Amino acid sequence: MRMKRMIWAMAAMAVGTTGCLHDDNNYDYKDVNQLQSLGGSDGMGNIKSEYSVLQGEELTLAPTFKFTIDSVSPDVSYEWYVDRELQAGETGPEFVFKSEHCGSFEVTFVVMDNKSGLRFAASTTVKVRSLYQRGWCVLSDEGGRSVLHFIQPTTMTYEAVDEDGNPVMRDSLVYHTVLKDVVPDLGTGPVGLMDNIGDMDYYGDYGIDEYDELVVMQDRWAELNGNTLEREVWTDQEFGDDLPDGFAPKEAAMNSTTKAVLDENGRIYWMNKGDITDFHAGFYTSVGLNNNQKFSRLFQGTKWNDYYSDVILALRAEDNSFVGIYDGAKAYNGTAISESNQHMCGTVYDITDEEGKFKAIDKEVVDALPAAYDGSQDISMASSGWLALLRDKADRSSYELRYFLLDGEETEVTCEDYCEYPGITMSDYRDMAVFNNRHYAVLADGSQLYYFQYLRDPYSGYEGSAVMMPLGGPLPSPVKALHGFDLYNYAQSYYGQLGVALEDGSVYIFSVVEQLDEDGVCRGVSRTQAFPDENTPEEDRNFGRVVDILYKLGRGMDYMGFTF
Repeated sequence: MRMKRMIWAMAAMAVGTTGCLHDDNNYDYKDVNQLQSLGGSDGMGNIKSEYSVLQGEELTLAPTFKFTIDSVSPDVSYEWYVDRELQAGETGPEFVFKSEHCGSFEVTFVVMDNKSGLRFAASTTVKVRSLYQRGWCVLSDEGGRSVLHFIQPTTMTYEAVDEDGNPVMRDSLVYHTVLKDVVPDLGTGPVGLMDNIGDMDYYGDYGIDEYDELVVMQDRWAELNGNTLEREVWTDQEFGDDLPDGFAPKEAAMNSTTKAVLDENGRIYWMNKGDITDFHAGFYTSVGLNNNQKFSRLFQGTKWNDYYSDVILALRAEDNSFVGIYDGAKAYNGTAISESNQHMCGTVYDITDEEGKFKAIDKEVVDALPAAYDGSQDISMASSGWLALLRDKADRSSYELRYFLLDGEETEVTCEDYCEYPGITMSDYRDMAVFNNRHYAVLADGSQLYYFQYLRDPYSGYEGSAVMMPLGGPLPSPVKALHGFDLYNYAQSYYGQLGVALEDGSVYIFSVVEQLDEDGVCRGVSRTQAFPDENTPEEDRNFGRVVDILYKLGRGMDYMGFTF
């Protein structure tokens, strides 16, 4: 796309230059106005190479430029193009872009020196994203009806009023648009939410327009289009005409190459997908894995590209053992996944480690959340990892965390790294969120939040603080659900964003502010409230009987270079 913009910009300039050459053979071209570089797109100022806006959101473009000769009061004319089409009537130095349609648009600004006829151009790409592409999803139960709400994030500057009544300008991550009950006839009996990211299209080879899919766990599971939140399928429809008797989904693990569902009867059904860019290119096999072997849990993982993350984690029911399900499917020379490439996928292995830490666990496995690891924070190359929370069966207030990385092969699943963090006490555990880019977790004990830095770097030997630190004071009500999102960006530092839903129906979004020493070990932590803020109306401060909260990521690449 960058090369395309350069070619178009050069072509626009070349046309003007050619016209100028025929004006006067004696013209001294050393004295012709040239453009001084101001550091922005194509040398002009106040214009970036790329912007991202919501459907219907206005973006005002006002590039600046400076000539070498007429730098103060140049005699110029202006033109604006969108996808190379001249915008009639747009003859000023500013242009307001607005689109009701998703997609990428090339906007080109042309300034012509009226004295010489020379034309100079700067182009930018405006990406118009769906209203629902990424943001906070809140699932509520309204008399048994599943109700989905959406809180939109933005980085636009806006005016607010501080606690003393003084006007202030905010220019950071803000959440001041709440869309209520966005999916009619969603279903009944809401239980929870899950985001199926799919392939992140690392190099942009496939031109994927639908990056993720939102899964609503309820009486009848629904899989929603990531752009429109319209229902694509009911999960049970993906068995075709071979739906198992008594099928009632309980948990799932979904990624770019497969989908697996655990039902209430303890069976895991496996889908061999046919295409990494299609969420529904495949169908479930109606016989459970390992000839209908029983499992008590199935945990989501992170496989957003073809490589590296090749294990799905489950808990075997008969002996309370963690097992690894091999998922090494890949796509070669395109998006299709061949059958031969998937022939060992879905094989269940005991996890190979020297001390047998994964077998016959004598504690209750409360949860295990994805905690993929890569030293360069490139999630597409990350090893399969989890942070598991375990509870003592006799002392219900005694917990420990276990962090481990797994590697899958066609013949085995091995433990690459392992850490235990015992001695955690909670009297009223509610939920946990993991921030795998920053390597910490947030746990809720009643109405109190706690921060825990868990990282053990298998290469450098670095270890986190591994201490339960209070994260702010008690909240107004016990916690119902948590979800965390690492806003990692090479260009700008954002704090981790924590979504908190309370039993009283209120929802908060906090920035988790760490105080790290020179070795990256956390020595203190606090939270700042991003939602609700002083501009949030009363009707947007309560979400009824909340069931779950989740940050819908949109695309895996936003772990790599997050932009709005």
